[in-house]
Amino acid sequence: HNRGWSSTFNRLSDALDPQGSAGTITLLGDARSTYTRTTRMALAEKAVAYNMLSCGPNTPEILAVHPMGKIPALRDGEIDVWETEAIVNYLDECFDTGTSLRPGNITERTRALQWVSAINDYLYDTMVRRYVLQIISPKGEGGKPDRAVIDKALAEMPAQFAALDKAYSGSDFLGGSSLSAADLFLAPILAYVKVMPEGGALLAQYPNVARAHAAICARDSFITTQP
Repeated sequence: HNRGWSSTFNRLSDALDPQGSAGTITLLGDARSTYTRTTRMALAEKAVAYNMLSCGPNTPEILAVHPMGKIPALRDGEIDVWETEAIVNYLDECFDTGTSLRPGNITERTRALQWVSAINDYLYDTMVRRYVLQIISPKGEGGKPDRAVIDKALAEMPAQFAALDKAYSGSDFLGGSSLSAADLFLAPILAYVKVMPEGGALLAQYPNVARAHAAICARDSFITTQP
């Protein structure tokens, strides 16, 4: 009953507060984080107003919400939500405004879920952790990028881009005919890869990925969340 009534009163507050949902919703994270940007894009697509509390991993603010100290996290009144996929699903189910982030049929929803899992389990590690972050925050000998790590990641990327190119062959969306959470998870990652030394040329080799990425880059949710 407490959870149910709290949610109901949060919605009533959203309707009556001059700030709208920003009166109860706070996003905790760092705007430079791809996962934080995914969540910000979801909030924009859902047309949900919010406050942003800038904080990094393992800070007191984030540890008060996320037991593992990772970013982002969300507070909606007394409700705490952590892990990006859970936050995006929460926003999509709680708010019937803006764009639905779940495709309309089971096949497309399943494809979108597959890609969210693949992005979290494989693409993020290859493209961000072992490529982008090695360049912008090098931890190699003498404070230089570790080329062995970067080269290994670059060698793995063509297979991942090829799978993405096939998925985007008939649509600008990974799930199929409409935007899904999967597209929001991928877009911030490709935005970083594209501006890295080898990344832009690699992306250009996969026309379907390049086309779909250009399409999402034109959306307001992407434009207004530039870190």
